[in-house]
Amino acid sequence: MLICSSITPSFPPFPLPNQTPKATFFPQLNHSLKQLKPTHLLKPHANPKPALFYFNLYLQLYTNAGLMLEARDLFESMPERTLISWTILMSGYAKHGLGKEALALFNDMLYAGKTVRPDSYVYAVVLRSCGEMRELGFGKGLHGQVLKKGEAFLDGFLENSLVNMYSSCGLLEDSVLIFDGIEKPGLVAWSSMLSAYVKNGFEKEGLNLFLDMFFKGIELDAFVFSMVIKACSNLEELNLGIQLHGLMVKKGFGKGSCLFLDNSLMDFYAKCRDLKGLRRVFDQLSEKDLVSWNTLIMGYVHNFHYFEALRNFRVLMHRVCYCDDFTITSILKAISSLHDMDYGRQVHGYIVRTGLVSNNYVMCSLLDMYIECIEHESSEQWEKVPLKVYVGLQRGESNENIIIASMLKWCSLVSNLDAGKVFHSLAKKLDVHSDPYVTSALIDMYSKCGMPEAALRVFERVEDPSTVTWSALISGLSWNGWFEEALTCFQKMQLNGIEANEFTLTSVILACVALDDLRKGRELHCKILKACYESNLSVVNMLINLYSELSDHHQALKLCSLISDAEISWNLLIQACLKANDYETIHKLLRRIQSCSGYIEPISVCDIFRSCNSPVHLRLGMQAQAYMTKRGLLSHPMSGNGLIQLYSECGLIADANLVFELMPEKTSPSWTSIISAKVEHGHPSEALALFNDMRMRNKLVDSSTLKSILKACGRMGRVDEAHSLLMSMEVVYGVEPSEEHYSCIVEAFMRAGMLEEVENFIDEVVPGKKGTKIWNTLLSSARVMGNMDMARFALEKLLELDPNDCFANLLLDKVLVMFGKWKVASRNAGRSKTIGPNSSCIEVKSKIYEFVSNQDPTEEVSDKLVELEREMEELGYVADRNHLLHDAEEEEYDGAGLGHTEMKAMAFGLLSLPHRMPVRVTKSIRMCGSCHSACKFMSTFVDRELVVKDNCTFHHFRDGRCSCQDSW
Repeated sequence: MLICSSITPSFPPFPLPNQTPKATFFPQLNHSLKQLKPTHLLKPHANPKPALFYFNLYLQLYTNAGLMLEARDLFESMPERTLISWTILMSGYAKHGLGKEALALFNDMLYAGKTVRPDSYVYAVVLRSCGEMRELGFGKGLHGQVLKKGEAFLDGFLENSLVNMYSSCGLLEDSVLIFDGIEKPGLVAWSSMLSAYVKNGFEKEGLNLFLDMFFKGIELDAFVFSMVIKACSNLEELNLGIQLHGLMVKKGFGKGSCLFLDNSLMDFYAKCRDLKGLRRVFDQLSEKDLVSWNTLIMGYVHNFHYFEALRNFRVLMHRVCYCDDFTITSILKAISSLHDMDYGRQVHGYIVRTGLVSNNYVMCSLLDMYIECIEHESSEQWEKVPLKVYVGLQRGESNENIIIASMLKWCSLVSNLDAGKVFHSLAKKLDVHSDPYVTSALIDMYSKCGMPEAALRVFERVEDPSTVTWSALISGLSWNGWFEEALTCFQKMQLNGIEANEFTLTSVILACVALDDLRKGRELHCKILKACYESNLSVVNMLINLYSELSDHHQALKLCSLISDAEISWNLLIQACLKANDYETIHKLLRRIQSCSGYIEPISVCDIFRSCNSPVHLRLGMQAQAYMTKRGLLSHPMSGNGLIQLYSECGLIADANLVFELMPEKTSPSWTSIISAKVEHGHPSEALALFNDMRMRNKLVDSSTLKSILKACGRMGRVDEAHSLLMSMEVVYGVEPSEEHYSCIVEAFMRAGMLEEVENFIDEVVPGKKGTKIWNTLLSSARVMGNMDMARFALEKLLELDPNDCFANLLLDKVLVMFGKWKVASRNAGRSKTIGPNSSCIEVKSKIYEFVSNQDPTEEVSDKLVELEREMEELGYVADRNHLLHDAEEEEYDGAGLGHTEMKAMAFGLLSLPHRMPVRVTKSIRMCGSCHSACKFMSTFVDRELVVKDNCTFHHFRDGRCSCQDSW
């Protein structure tokens, strides 16, 4: 290539009319051009060939300097133009992005006559411009001309240009055909094809092509490595990228040998979230340009390390003392996320000083920064947005449509309808109201300000609404609760052939969730798959939300395989599994969260503890507590409440009490949780003391708290106190009594033996429409007292509400038989159905063992039961047969009463657990009276605590007593 140093002063440049060379772009070159001032023209007798040579020489100089106007004037003034002249100017146009001028010049060249015929290099240059401008038709025409000239005309450089042209126009298949037709492709051809794959989104095919290059021994250069690294970045293939990094070092491209390639490596590590790798490459650079600093800062911003981005920005400004628009937009995003308006004002000052106020992207980022910071300070501080940012609208100094769209976005965020109307008027005045971005911003503004009708009017005035406009309308309708209308608009959008984007799809999914329409949600999922949006993070997360909310958590879990663990909404999945009572899946999710350190909220911590609320999951619950403690997630009161409930439900009331005592902040739900735990585990007096303490601390008393206190009063025989509390609930605590509260008073009366009072209470105080809760409580209390008359009365009331209640029918049969009414019992037997098998579970060494009533135990467990029964008989135990109603839920068994499922589980626990370790059993139905008596007796000689949790309460057996005081 010709350079200024090759020119001697004896041959001056040619003067151009009214033109002086510009001295702005290339200092060294312009300095040389200034030295070569025109002094005289070539004399008429001068040799024309040297004159043509210097015409082309200075033509080359002007194009190299980017002075295309001067180059064109010189070209037009040339007395003779050769192929070299045409090629120099055409290459200059292509080099400086003036594709239209290059194509026009090529057409002029074709009509210049037979004296100038384009060669393969000229075709290659024009094809390059066709690719950049996506002029597929022009490019195909050139391809046809090349084919007519024969294979001899088609050289490697031209073939590479054809590959690039078709790939740039999106016709990758044609690029592949041309590449496959090259007999011996060199490095340039391979590079072109690799670039075509990567630029068109076929990264995996590009990587396969790279492997072919490697195994065929093609010499690799920096460009090839940069494209492969870009493919790894797009695929987020960290491991493969690290291997390529090692290969680059081996090939001599490591540790600052190629700055362009090192910058690509930094971008790769940033996109793969490996900030240590990003920093390591940056620190090893012997020379850092502004691209290196920008890549580092953008990497931190995109990975949410905003403070680190700001720190490196300060270092950049200290060492280099300047930055560009890319740096500013990245750092403004970090400031917006940190809501640091003071720092943002400092950056604003730098923007003004350096003249970046003319850059639309910088100004929009600045506006977004102010909008985000003001949103988190106060909606009343909108006047803090500097007027200087958009005062240029009146003078036409900025790109009006972009600025107005940003300001309308701010109006949406702060719901400032008046300001929004002002900017709407300004958009009309400046004639930018039909701009797609302004229109979409107007629709969004009116929607967010609660005026969907105005948003619809704006939309109806749009002649050919684009995807962005449709998306804004659908999103706005969903925002205002017009979900049916949003779905209707989506259908119209499809009928008009408008392609949906991620914002459209997420809004429509939200509408399906709000309408509880799983069928439409599934249809939308199919459309998403057809539109190839199944890998879009926002869309996938909304689909997960759809299936989670609409009770299909298994499908939600399948979708999680499409995104990385860091992007999964763990809180949403945990809530969905809890809603479906799928505790096992929650435990699996917890293990995944532990492995990836996933983010979870306090309410999800509480849900995880709730999934372990069973003695058989106690060990897992304790492991969850250890993990939550390590991550500092137990400091929130909600997490502590969940832990109290966990230990309470697992029978460890002392541990629940310890958690409560150690809580740094005890909220009202915390007090309610510990009070409920005390009542359930047979400590009503402690519950009442806690309730008094709670009131002294002015904690909020709710319905659950009062239910627990009413139970405590009933179990302690404080009937009058319980009745008085019930009557004053609405006045003192603002809680309207529910059926559960009335049931607690019924239980209190029954425990006190006040049968007449309980009947009057049910008839006079309890609301007219009584549910099953009242009669079940009455039946339960009658069972405890052995009162057959009251039990029969409660059962008849239950059967009036539900004649097909098999359990009530079975109990009524037993009561009728006790009264000797065999005929009535036999008539009623037709409605009685056999109750299905029940089960009991026990956890031993992190494994859960289940014992079902219709299955025979193992020989080892049977021998242990026989041993226990023999020892009990030797110690004088006599089975109590007065448990007719208590035993109604269990199958009949002869002997000491050790044949039921909880006794099988108990025997297995005694065999498997270490000496003196408590045996904790969970039973699916109410514990029968026979087993209850047997467990009380066993607790006198097994030298350990026996705990049984049935579907009514906890039973802690110690020294021949039970915590339920034989009333369950």
